Amino acid sequence: NDVQKIILFSHFSNPLFIMSMIKSHALLIMFAHYISNFVVGIMVRNKYGTSDNNSIIEPNNIAFTDSLTSAINSAMSTLLFILGTIVTFFVISSVIDIPFLKLILELSQGLNYLNSLLLNTRLKTILAGALLSFGGICIHFQVYGILSKIKIKYLPYLKARVIQAIITSLILFLLCP
Repeated sequence: NDVQKIILFSHFSNPLFIMSMIKSHALLIMFAHYISNFVVGIMVRNKYGTSDNNSIIEPNNIAFTDSLTSAINSAMSTLLFILGTIVTFFVISSVIDIPFLKLILELSQGLNYLNSLLLNTRLKTILAGALLSFGGICIHFQVYGILSKIKIKYLPYLKARVIQAIITSLILFLLCP
């Protein structure tokens, strides 16, 4: 339950990514992105119960070297999955010529494509904030793949991203000049 709750409001884009990918109003978008995530956290704070903190974790008798080897193998497998997903969606978004799909397939490609569109700055800012808060299909595919391994539901994560994108858009609509 704790992990399910935390995953709903722990979607923060890196500030360096935001500053490098977004051409105008990057600080405003970052502010709206983080505030909307905080609002989602407040909205879901009582959604899932917390685990019993008095439970005792039983130590296992696995050798340290076996645990380390297993952890490294698991991390490499996860990193290869993430990298393979990024490359696949990057290639698909580079080839596809449908504007809406270009925006939402892969986040960095979508933000680059958004910057190239002939839209006014205010609309670009609102769309960039919404896209950043939603993530791309590539990010959702990665999250789904990782969550399915640990038996955590994906649909609440998707709903939280949609809500965060809407809240970010509203904040930017109100604050953007």
